[in-house]
Amino acid sequence: MLVTVDDDGRATAVAGDPDHPITAGFLCGKVSNYLDRVYSDERVLHPLVRRGPKRAGAFRQASWDEALDLVAERLGSVIAEHGAEAVLPWSYLGTMGVLQSGIVPYRFFNALGATDLERTICADAGIAGTVSAHGVSPEVDPERWPAARHLLVWGWNPMSTAPHLWRKLLAARRNGARLVVVDPYRSRTARVADEHLRPLPGTDAALALGMMRAIVDAGLQAEDWCRAHVAGYDDLLAVLDAWPVARAAAVSGVPTADLARAGREFAEAQPSLLRLGVGAQRHAGAEVAYRTLACLPALAGSWRHEGGGCSYVPTATAGVLLTEPLKGSEWRPGPVRRINMSRVGAALTDPALDPPVAALVVWSGNPAQVAPDQGRVLAGLRREDLFTVVLEQVMTDTARHADVVLPVTTALEHCDAHFSWGQHYLAWNEPAIAPLGEARPTADAFRALAARMALEPREAFVEDDDAILARLFAGEPGGVSLRALRERGWMKIDLGQAPAPHADGGFGTVDGRFQVRAEWLAEQGKDPCPAYDPPAEIADRALAERLPLCLLTPKTHLFLNSTFADQARQHGAQPEPFLAIHPDDATPRGVANGDRVRVWNDRGEFAVVARVSDDARTGVVVAPMGWWSRDALAGGLHAQATTSQALTRVASAPTFNDNRVEVARA
Repeated sequence: MLVTVDDDGRATAVAGDPDHPITAGFLCGKVSNYLDRVYSDERVLHPLVRRGPKRAGAFRQASWDEALDLVAERLGSVIAEHGAEAVLPWSYLGTMGVLQSGIVPYRFFNALGATDLERTICADAGIAGTVSAHGVSPEVDPERWPAARHLLVWGWNPMSTAPHLWRKLLAARRNGARLVVVDPYRSRTARVADEHLRPLPGTDAALALGMMRAIVDAGLQAEDWCRAHVAGYDDLLAVLDAWPVARAAAVSGVPTADLARAGREFAEAQPSLLRLGVGAQRHAGAEVAYRTLACLPALAGSWRHEGGGCSYVPTATAGVLLTEPLKGSEWRPGPVRRINMSRVGAALTDPALDPPVAALVVWSGNPAQVAPDQGRVLAGLRREDLFTVVLEQVMTDTARHADVVLPVTTALEHCDAHFSWGQHYLAWNEPAIAPLGEARPTADAFRALAARMALEPREAFVEDDDAILARLFAGEPGGVSLRALRERGWMKIDLGQAPAPHADGGFGTVDGRFQVRAEWLAEQGKDPCPAYDPPAEIADRALAERLPLCLLTPKTHLFLNSTFADQARQHGAQPEPFLAIHPDDATPRGVANGDRVRVWNDRGEFAVVARVSDDARTGVVVAPMGWWSRDALAGGLHAQATTSQALTRVASAPTFNDNRVEVARA
């Protein structure tokens, strides 16, 4: 992002860097008006202290000294009464960057001895599955995607969530590539695909097994490459013996002919690229599903070609900055308990939890809207005996429940270094303007609080950003020096990845071969080979009799989860939450387009406007997420009121899309 600043120090424009090979001179619809956020009337620019009950959301302005003294005193009281594990941090990547979201805040809670937050809310289940198959390896570089001739986009809507990467897919299409999208919902990307396969949620592994069986039935497997570079190839063939195409079609709900054709075309049209998104890993069996999906390009020999193979989170390049050694886990006084971030509702409301969560500190996140089982999350946040601190840019629904709100900077007002979620670049975040009001960088806020609480080792909180970054970039990881990064603004990570990084194997596994078997799964009593590990609620036939519809909660086009949902342009373009429902499901329930409907299960309910169309497949309803409580039709609740706090079976990741509900006119 390039920022124009006038002589008075005010930012006047933002634009994409035209020299960056991925950004290519444009910004997505979420941040192309980022100055509206920086200069928003809703910016929190001074410390705030609650007055009155939490439900009222009333605050008074305070000084930083008063706010920090209050936080230090209250956290100290909680620790004195219950121990440090009664303090729960909650954060993710609302403010990205290694300094602001990670290193310094983590140091604070490690030195405190607080509960350790297990941060798995995004892509961890899929990463566990794919990494167990091909290791931490360079994946297909998006700059090579235009060479592909077949694009299989699975559980991903790049038109809305990755428009810069969508540009690379469009280049491949201009070169003659066919685009096939796998998604139960007709997303924007699915609308423009050459073919759209619509499996039942959570059945992705069954669909992949059927596609691989179709490849073998047609004799299209890359026999020589697999014999040379796939460990357990015969095990994979044995698994496929038990998965005739008709069986896979019956489980997944994809017609047999469509499934078989999709498998054959993926193997025939080389180079073929499988690009996975996070949507298909929101169910109980996700890790096994993504292991199974990763086998598809191996069986087809897609890795042999430039632009072919599997792409998900580029773990090798994204992990080149080793932040863990700088977070200070060794400063903990001893072992501390772990609480998963997707189970914050239970953590805040469980009377048997010992010690209780008596203090909550939130930064870079908005659990009131994005955590599952929203009703329990809000009930916990409303506890008058819970001391809550929120570091924020705007008054989110979580911040409205705080006792103290500390104002923090936006990306234009602080420095940081960033990894790239889906590309092979590091980026430098140079502050363009001075912090507005009394806002401080998140890292500085935690340093100040650590000083108030006299946390040790003192030098960890005296160390400034430059010193931390110098240590982080020592040795020039991935060929990137801090000096060059700051001068250029971005640099490509060089791990020696070739145009076809695994044409001759060289995967990041013990023997360099793609691994069909995962012995660590066997040690947990699971099938170590590719398999269909069924979802929990979706595969529960007894539950389906009472709650016959599966609910998906994908991202919207213009909100980033719940971020930007308060901004006028983004909100104006998508002003109200809705439920997509197929006519075959709407008609027997007496639901017409535009009706207000009630959606419920045993966890909770929400009200929403129905959009009757075949964008949702039969048996599946779709309620995109991200709107704030003020947009809710009833009780401040949205679709997350119905989602489960249950976690995936291996990586302890959330199961947002493993959810059964019923719908009726409100």
